[in-house]
Amino acid sequence: MSKLATSLYLIFFLFTSVFSQKRENNVPLKENIERLTKLQSTSYDLGDYKNFKLYTDSILTIAKANQLKEYEIDAIIRLGVYYKKIDAYDQAMTYYSEALEISRDIPNSYKKQTVILINLGNVYNQIGYHDKAKKSFEEAFNYIEDFGGPDVYRMAVYTGLSDAASGNKNFTVSLEYLEKAKGIGEKLKRDDIIINALNGMAENYLQLQQYEQALTHSKKAEALYTNGQSIERRALSHYLIGASLVELKRYNEAVLPLQKAQGTAISNQFLKIQMDTHKQLAQVFEKLENLEKANAEQKGYINAKEKYLQTLSKAKRLEVEQELAKTEKILERQYTFKWSSILIGIAITFTLLGILFVYRKKKKQAEFEAHQLKEDRVLLQDENDVLKAKILKLVHEKSTNSLTERNGNRPKKSSLSKEEQEKYVRQIVDYMEKEQPYLDHEMKQSALAESLDMSVHLFSEVLNVCFEKNFNNFMNLYRVDKAKQLIKDPAYSNHKILAIGYEAGFPSKTSFNRVFKQLVGQTPSEYRQQQLIKGNA
Repeated sequence: MSKLATSLYLIFFLFTSVFSQKRENNVPLKENIERLTKLQSTSYDLGDYKNFKLYTDSILTIAKANQLKEYEIDAIIRLGVYYKKIDAYDQAMTYYSEALEISRDIPNSYKKQTVILINLGNVYNQIGYHDKAKKSFEEAFNYIEDFGGPDVYRMAVYTGLSDAASGNKNFTVSLEYLEKAKGIGEKLKRDDIIINALNGMAENYLQLQQYEQALTHSKKAEALYTNGQSIERRALSHYLIGASLVELKRYNEAVLPLQKAQGTAISNQFLKIQMDTHKQLAQVFEKLENLEKANAEQKGYINAKEKYLQTLSKAKRLEVEQELAKTEKILERQYTFKWSSILIGIAITFTLLGILFVYRKKKKQAEFEAHQLKEDRVLLQDENDVLKAKILKLVHEKSTNSLTERNGNRPKKSSLSKEEQEKYVRQIVDYMEKEQPYLDHEMKQSALAESLDMSVHLFSEVLNVCFEKNFNNFMNLYRVDKAKQLIKDPAYSNHKILAIGYEAGFPSKTSFNRVFKQLVGQTPSEYRQQQLIKGNA
């Protein structure tokens, strides 16, 4: 569920005016920070998160240089806000935790700690730790009750508790909290708070299968939108309107609002909205019997979902690591007796040995992969020789000169004789050159092994022992070589880079750019530009 991040962000500026009163003797510095803060606030309200981060980085630099701890904490919190907005939850949690740690060392910083706890609660909600989120918001609410705070703090807590409740499937309780948040927005005459509350209500009504109510509330939210409001709020409103229409089986009407939401989400990296709109549009086009578009939307949904879930898994891993670190500190304080200290020492020793073992293993693997990458780049450098000849030459050198052993690794064991290895290497490279199976982006290792009349185990062993590559790396080597040929081919001079990537067998633009840059040292676009310069010369 969407969070009232915009309202939370404005909380931070309440601190700025308070702390600046302590620095009247440094007017130019105060005015500079206030100027940056205004620009920062405007960028956030407009959804211009790139410039929002630039202004925040500037404020943080000034604060650290002048030892202005309060401003420093505010800037760190805002960096957490930025990374949360782009769905980088692991980085957001890192900044919030850092800000909370610093603020605990500052006397009477309860309001600041309240803000941090609210933001941490929002991240916990986003990654699915709703009980932890509830605990964080309740702690923030206790600070508000004990030490006071503006209405916007209470609004943020109500919204967070609403999200925690809906995350635990308590949608009716969630609606009650949102009504309280909406009431505060009406009291303060803040359309942004009202819009977010209405969007939240629409999401809850969708879960309760009260689709007319969901449509009514999302339309009310969209009607309040102005150019001064966040584009993410409007994208969510458009999505909720479309999703409500889908549930009401009004498919033709649902297409436009969903496409509007999707366009905004893709342009601004709103991964959650992007994923959800792809899913809804896939359903809509299937119902409208436009299977081509339905298939395209389904693929878009899978790609967006993969990116979105990656951000969640990183955040969960970070949170677990922080929880373990916290537990270790508690144990160190509790176990004060001699034998307990000895046990802790033994545990730490084994842990360090384990870490050292893992580190050495990873370092060794990294060195091997770096060596392999260097070899792959050499294979793709000489434009005059075909890839097949270069691969056969390299495999022969490995076999006769024990290249792997010279690089600090033992030769890989194999059940195959030298003659068998040479036979299968020749068979594979001949087939790759003649049939070009790498052009099929859906080609599986098992399918290629079957085409070569080999078992999967045998094929894998030859790749691993003779070529020192896994299946994906081996296929990508050929795909990059093919892409280079196409880029240099005059017949493809007017083709888009993405089209060339698909033609060479890559499944997506992302994988094409990543692998090409890794093996060639340039992006496909940079490589094309270099070839044009050479041609003109």
